[in-house]
Amino acid sequence: MKDKLLEVIAANINDIKIINESNADRIEFCKELKKGGFTPEYDDIKKACEISKLPINVMVRNTDRDFCYTEEEFKWMLSDIEFINSVKPNAIVIGILKEDKSIDIERMKIVKEKLDSKIKITFHKAFDEVLDKIEGLKILKELGVSTILTSGGANILENLKLLNELSNLSDIEILAGGGINSNNIDLVKQSVESIHVGTLARVKNSWDFECDLNVINEIKERIKRK
Repeated sequence: MKDKLLEVIAANINDIKIINESNADRIEFCKELKKGGFTPEYDDIKKACEISKLPINVMVRNTDRDFCYTEEEFKWMLSDIEFINSVKPNAIVIGILKEDKSIDIERMKIVKEKLDSKIKITFHKAFDEVLDKIEGLKILKELGVSTILTSGGANILENLKLLNELSNLSDIEILAGGGINSNNIDLVKQSVESIHVGTLARVKNSWDFECDLNVINEIKERIKRK
């Protein structure tokens, strides 16, 4: 049985370097973490992809208002994707909804068309707001999404059964993230094969401090244990 995957959020190039020294398996790269994560600066994305031996997933997001983007915001996202294509990360991290909280299929199709075919797609925590998550999973599979980052809803502990169900329904990777801490990680890991951590992997569990190499390795060991 393979080890559970650990993805760690990086906020800057220093974080990228620290996570690369750890036993983590993958990196999500974004800025403005207190706002839920925005697309990093282009120079930083390029540098990260050049120096990282670990797969890097790059956030494509430019507002924390909601996940229903204006035409101008969507054009900005497509422009970001055009640049990201040139540096070839492992994946982009994106999520687009319509006003009724359903997945915006047409815009996601455009994203898929614009994205280099070798770059994967993680649909991020916008999925938490999708009302029918089983149907949402089917839609994302049809769209060619490889990973869904989700806590299943507002409280991850209240949605462990759903996360497990989603994991069993499809070959899409269900990446559990959002609200994972030292008190609940042992429960969460029983429901999924992939874990996503942010503040838990940082000094003082705070976005104000850098990633902590020893803590990341401790988390990796912890999710390996039964």
